[in-house]
Amino acid sequence: MPRFFIVLLSILFTLAVLHAQEGEQLPPPTADEVYAKKSIERHDFDEKKWTVLKEGIDYSISKEKKRKEKAKKEQKEVELPSEGLTGLGPVLKIIGIVVLVGLLVLLIVKMAGGESLFGPKNSKLKPAVSQAELDEIEENLHEAELQDPIQRAIAGGDYPMAVRLYYLAVLKALSVKNHIRWKRDKTNGAYLRELAGSPLFGTVQEVTLAFERVWYGKVTLDKRDFEQLEIKMKKAVATASA
Repeated sequence: MPRFFIVLLSILFTLAVLHAQEGEQLPPPTADEVYAKKSIERHDFDEKKWTVLKEGIDYSISKEKKRKEKAKKEQKEVELPSEGLTGLGPVLKIIGIVVLVGLLVLLIVKMAGGESLFGPKNSKLKPAVSQAELDEIEENLHEAELQDPIQRAIAGGDYPMAVRLYYLAVLKALSVKNHIRWKRDKTNGAYLRELAGSPLFGTVQEVTLAFERVWYGKVTLDKRDFEQLEIKMKKAVATASA
């Protein structure tokens, strides 16, 4: 080991020993220790002198002061519950803020979905197009006017009914152009077989599958999904009518 490091270690060791010795020195005695070592002087009690000194002292003031302090302490103990309730103020404020934020988020979600916050959902209690009206349309499809009930179904949020009416509009256009023979009791598969080999087959097959998923498969549609499907339905009606 180099001599320099040996000297450095020696110096550090010496300093550490000196510091330890300084730390072991006893601290100076405290005032209590000095007082405890003093000798106690004895003094006899002078009863006559004490009698003279206590004359004129009104102990009622001291008693009244103690009575007031006791009453004040009891009053403070009674007020403790109200102080505890006061401490709940910040907690209640935080809860109120959380509730308001939750209501705001709910309002934004409802508005984004095109729904009313306090109104009935999709007018389920009173459908925009009743089953009786739908039966009447299917019984007289060639003479039926479909645009008004379609718009009422959309306005009422009844997207499955709107899709069914659009599909009836497609079948009506195909029947008017003699591409198919309309009968209320015929299946969709029967209509597709009639269109086999026709340029219309692919378009009609696509909207037929979409209609069956929504109407029979009970696939849920939101506003955006319906708007995308509506484009295809309108295109199929226009193609069938050409």
